[in-house]
Amino acid sequence: MIPAPVRSFEELLERARGTIRPRMAVAAAAEAAVLASAADAMKEGLIEPILAGDVERIQELAAQQSLDLRGVEMLHHPNAVEAAAVAVRLVHEGRAELVMKGLVTTKEFIRAILNQEFGMRRGQPLSHVAAIESADQSRLMLLTDSGINIRPRFNRKVAIVRNALSVANALGIAVPKVAVIAAVETVELPAMPATLDAALLRRLGESGKLGPCIVDGPLSMDNALDSHTAEIKGRVSPVAGHADIIVAPDIETANAVYKTIRYLAQREIASIVVGAAAPAVVSSRSDSARSKLYSIALGVLTSHRHEYSFTPQA
Repeated sequence: MIPAPVRSFEELLERARGTIRPRMAVAAAAEAAVLASAADAMKEGLIEPILAGDVERIQELAAQQSLDLRGVEMLHHPNAVEAAAVAVRLVHEGRAELVMKGLVTTKEFIRAILNQEFGMRRGQPLSHVAAIESADQSRLMLLTDSGINIRPRFNRKVAIVRNALSVANALGIAVPKVAVIAAVETVELPAMPATLDAALLRRLGESGKLGPCIVDGPLSMDNALDSHTAEIKGRVSPVAGHADIIVAPDIETANAVYKTIRYLAQREIASIVVGAAAPAVVSSRSDSARSKLYSIALGVLTSHRHEYSFTPQA
């Protein structure tokens, strides 16, 4: 049975609470904000944490913040790189279903995920997917990729779209509407190669090779977000103004949009890295406690996405 779409962050938390709690391995957990978010997620009934890192420092930070970590498994690995490897190996061995980055660099964390011996790779690219509430706060939208792929070529963009579709499915969106963003709505070569990628992704979506989804592009951001603007510009599309997934042409565009939403609009964002055997929560130190909690909830639902069956349309 296909679940109803998750329409807000509060619904995201509610849906995550209703799942079987996954075990979440925290890499280099001796960091105050990460430790607090893991403890908060455990208190909310979202996860069962496994903390890899400097146990003495973890216990010290927990005491400082009055965090209740009774019964939580802790693995003593003071070296951050080693702790990341241990956390990822837990997923590799089936002892955890979700992983979170703590006090270790993103580069080293991703390197552990991609390790051929003990990592989480599945033979497909990783990508960053962020969830935001729509302007009218009536639904969740996804933005990709603001954190992993710098200037993806067409084949990598296909993988980025597939990864985002899997997250949308986990949120209960059976047929996601995908807007592939460019500065204009027509193919402009050689000046704007992203417009050709967008047109090819649209054709791939129309062919059914991406599964159940509706893809349109190239679309400028205003057309993707506002159906009235699209009407004025003569762009008739079921995606315009109703996009579930925004696919940016490169990391600079997506990252600028992400940070504008976070700091100028002051809206909460949840984000995970997908494409591996399990979702990875890669939060920033500057993210609010609420954003970290929402990110964990998004990871929880995505880790359970295999429970739902979405039959491709003919």
